[in-house]
Amino acid sequence: MPAEPELSAEERDQQARLNAALMACGIIGLLCYLPFDYWMVPDRWPALWAGRLAVVGLLMACLIWQHRRPARSERALLVGALGAEVYFSWGASQVTDAFAFFFWNQSVAVAMFVLLPVVAVWRLRCMLAHNLVMLVAYTACFALWSPFDPVELLRLGGVFLLIGWLISPLLCYVRYDGFHRAAALSQALRRRNAELTEANEALAARQLELTHLANFDAMTGLANRRWGMTFLREALDACHLKRWPLSVLLVDIDRLKQINDTHGHACGDRLICHVAGTIAEQLGPDELGCRMGGDEFLLILPDTDEPEAMERARRLEAALAATPCEAAAVEEASVSVGVASYRPWLEGAADLDELIQRADSAMYVHKRHARERYRSERDAGSA
Repeated sequence: MPAEPELSAEERDQQARLNAALMACGIIGLLCYLPFDYWMVPDRWPALWAGRLAVVGLLMACLIWQHRRPARSERALLVGALGAEVYFSWGASQVTDAFAFFFWNQSVAVAMFVLLPVVAVWRLRCMLAHNLVMLVAYTACFALWSPFDPVELLRLGGVFLLIGWLISPLLCYVRYDGFHRAAALSQALRRRNAELTEANEALAARQLELTHLANFDAMTGLANRRWGMTFLREALDACHLKRWPLSVLLVDIDRLKQINDTHGHACGDRLICHVAGTIAEQLGPDELGCRMGGDEFLLILPDTDEPEAMERARRLEAALAATPCEAAAVEEASVSVGVASYRPWLEGAADLDELIQRADSAMYVHKRHARERYRSERDAGSA
C-alpha cells in the first residue's frame, strides 16, 4: 500500500462523518431485523433480540466515542464491527430453518463484506482483523451449536460469506486508497489555491502601483497630465449633459527658473512640492488637481462658475502666502493663476484645448502683472 498522506483536521472529520453514517445505518438495520427474528426464529427470538439490542448499544457507544475523538474513528468502527460479527456468528448458529439460515447468511455477507468495506474509511489491517475474527467466531459457533453440516452451510448462503470474506480486503484497499488520494489532491489544491491567491494579491497590488505610477506624478503626488486630461474630458462631458458650469485654474509658480539657478534644483523641487501640497488641500471631493509639467498645475472644478473660480484662485494665493515653505531660500511662494470657465448653456459642446488655452492666456496676463509688480518693488527697494 502506498504511503498515506497526513490527514488534515477537516479530512479526519470527514472520515469520522462517513464512518458515523455507516454505524448509524447499521443501528437502523439491526432494529429493522427485529421482526425477522420474531417471525423466522420463533423459538429463539428473545435471545436474538437481546443480542441485537446489545450490538445497538455498542454501536451507539462507538458513535459517541468517535464523535468526541474523530482521530479514533477507525478504532471505534472496528470495535463496533467486531461486536456485530460475534453476534451474527452466534445468531446464525441459532437458526434452524433452512430458508431463514440462507437469508441470514446472505444478509450478513452483503452487510459485512460488501457495504462495510465500500462505505467505511479504514485501513486494510482493520479489515483483515475484522475478517479473521469473523472466520474464527463463525466457525466456532457453527461447530458448537448449528444443526447444519458444512455442505449445507455452503448451499445455504455460506458461499456468499466465503466470497465476501475473500473480496472484502480488496474493496477496503480500493476505498481507503481512493479516500487518501482524494485527500492528497484536496491538500494540493488548497496549497495551489493559496499560492494563486497570494500571487493574485501581489499582482493586484502591483497593478495598483502601476496604475498609480501611470496616473500620478511621483514627486508631488498629484495626478499627472495624462490622468488630468482624461478627468477633464469626462468632467466636460458630464457637465455638458447636466448643464453645469465647469472652471479650470491654471497655476504657474513665479520665478521658479530664477530660484533653480540661484539656489539649486533641490530648493526648486521643495517649492514645487509645497505648492502641490497647498493645491491638494484646496480641492473638494469631486475636484482634481494635476501637474501639467515643470512648474504648471491645473485645477479642475466641476459645477463651479467663473466668479466662484476667481474666489478659489484668491483663496489659493492666500493659502500659499500664509503657509511657510520648506525651501529656506524662498520666504514666500507666489503663483500666477489663470481662470477659464465652461458654460454649456452658452457654448454648446465643450472644447478641451480651447478651455485650457483661455486659462493659459489668463495666467500669462496675471504673470506679466506679477513681474511688473516685482520689478517695481525691487526698483523701489534699490532707491
